[in-house]
Amino acid sequence: MYYLDVSLILPDSPCFDFTEVYLKKNILQSVKQLFGEEGIKSTIDILKYNSKERRCILRCADESYVRLRAALTVAGTYEGQACTYIIHRASANLLSFSADSRNYQH
Repeated sequence: MYYLDVSLILPDSPCFDFTEVYLKKNILQSVKQLFGEEGIKSTIDILKYNSKERRCILRCADESYVRLRAALTVAGTYEGQACTYIIHRASANLLSFSADSRNYQH
């Protein structure tokens, strides 16, 4: 399994609220648009979701990781509005998300 720390940026609508269900729908739609029906055969789960920051932790199978990352990179719309997905971190180990070496204080 692979885990991705992802946030969604909506430059035209910074106050636009959306739910976890609509976010997953848009992610699956992005994968389907780029790779067709074959792309959405594997499971993509949202493990954690923060609506204020529009940030989530996604889980996908090893074989669908490259497809998911590519689809998020080229995704351009969310419900008809311009959007950008930012992938902050990606790892095969969920435990690596608990510590961030960039912010570590000695």
